[in-house]
Amino acid sequence: MQECGVSVTSVPRVIAREVPPVSTPITTQTTAQPAVVSPLPIAPPVTRRSVSLAVLLGAVGAGISWTASAIPSYWFDEIATVEAAHLAPAQLWELVQHKDIVHGIYYLIIHGWIALFGDSPMAVRGFSALAVGAGVAGMVALGARLGNLRLGVIAALIFAIIPRTTFMGVEARSYALTTAIAVWAVVMLVVAARRNRWWLWGIYAIIMIVSIYLFMYGALVLVAHAAYLLSRHRERRVLVPWALSTLLILISVIPLVVAGYGQRGQIAWIQGRPSLTFETIVMEPWLDKSWLLGICAVVVLGLAAIRIRWILTGQGAPVVVLAAVWAFGPLLLIVIASLVFGPLFTPRYVSFTTPGFALLLALAVTVYSRRWITWILVASLALAALPTFVAQRGPEGKGYGTDFQRIAAIMSRDAHPGDAFYLQRGDGGSLSTRLTIGGYPEAFQGLRDIAFLRSDLVDGYFDDQTVPPRDLGHRLDGVNTIWVAEKRTPTAEITSLIGILHQRGFVARERFWLSANVVVEYVRMPHRHSSSVAHDHAAPPIHRHTAALSEHPVTHGILGL
Repeated sequence: MQECGVSVTSVPRVIAREVPPVSTPITTQTTAQPAVVSPLPIAPPVTRRSVSLAVLLGAVGAGISWTASAIPSYWFDEIATVEAAHLAPAQLWELVQHKDIVHGIYYLIIHGWIALFGDSPMAVRGFSALAVGAGVAGMVALGARLGNLRLGVIAALIFAIIPRTTFMGVEARSYALTTAIAVWAVVMLVVAARRNRWWLWGIYAIIMIVSIYLFMYGALVLVAHAAYLLSRHRERRVLVPWALSTLLILISVIPLVVAGYGQRGQIAWIQGRPSLTFETIVMEPWLDKSWLLGICAVVVLGLAAIRIRWILTGQGAPVVVLAAVWAFGPLLLIVIASLVFGPLFTPRYVSFTTPGFALLLALAVTVYSRRWITWILVASLALAALPTFVAQRGPEGKGYGTDFQRIAAIMSRDAHPGDAFYLQRGDGGSLSTRLTIGGYPEAFQGLRDIAFLRSDLVDGYFDDQTVPPRDLGHRLDGVNTIWVAEKRTPTAEITSLIGILHQRGFVARERFWLSANVVVEYVRMPHRHSSSVAHDHAAPPIHRHTAALSEHPVTHGILGL
């Protein structure tokens, strides 16, 4: 356009200070400028407040999970952890060549933990409680790195009280540790994407490799990382380093995947259970069996869906995408794989998606401008989760029939040094009373294990090999009291044992009825006492510390106990 003889190029309107007119005409020229690359978003600074909140809430989260952790009985998987962790590193290596290669790193960590703090349920589970605390702290840090500390605090609180978290916090398995590392991997992803330094991507890759070696399914969280980057950082200079890091991660875990595939038979037990149901897919991955919390979560998320535009405006679509894909992406992939290749899924296998679900709930409750509404909703979720929390910490918190701790308590309280015991092995299943000695060996100190034959632990069998009742023979010589832990429903094994005991002059003196088992004290009647051989031929007592299994003919089935 021409004005006062001055050629003016059309430009967007700019509000500026008024300048005095100039007398000399000025001709503007369009000059080619170099292309300007938009800078990456600057990461919010780490403040003392965010660090303090992370530490404080981490301690609270660990405390919640550790509460009453000694009450529930160990169950099969936890007993496997305790047994494997007591092996020397060389023997642990031999074990994982046959079984549990996917848990080998975790067993080694717990081996060191037990050496420092002991093998009591409270001590062993304390490691998982601390891991939960680390995950809670990571949620605060994640919120701070995403630019919304309040969101991180709310997400951390919800994560701390959600039933799957409080379950894995009282579980002597790798789920809590894997989940905590998954949280910090996302934190490092956000940092690396914003600062885009090669060494940050290297740290991210290392964290993910460790996570996968702790639990192989943890690799599935990469789908959430990809979704976040594609929605937040579409620049090639970010996506290429992430792709290279992911390639390094996948190459590094090939040995684990190959070895795990070779041991795939150890999850064959899933085939006998209804693994893909509404409850196992929709409820248990995050809410355990808390229908009350499930209803509350549906209401909270439903109300948030009405305000989705405000959530997207206030928090940003990338955060919503991260939370949703983190919560549901790995689950969907495992379900699809189970439908195609056969059963591969059980709800606890996706424990590492719990932080994503907590973040999704946090987005839903922080959409309201009045903060008191947010806190009422958080309190409602906590109250809804409370009944499940209490149930998880009952004697049978690990499921019906887990009587191992109560059997051990009876033996500790009522058995005397020199007494013998027989723990029903049955088919060697996950509720075999024989497993009690693996989880609670201290309850059997000074007692005679009359049925023990050998331990095949290093060969991948967590249940001791025992002699059948008909072959007890001289092992009963010199025994005047024997404690038998059996199932409430008689089996051929126990019927045979009772017949042998009656022939040897034993009668039942007292019975202790438990949920799925019964402990019976048998004593030898003096007038029916059969001739016995020298005491040296009786089964020797169990000692907590033994040199090696091969050096002790009849001992407990865990090396080093």
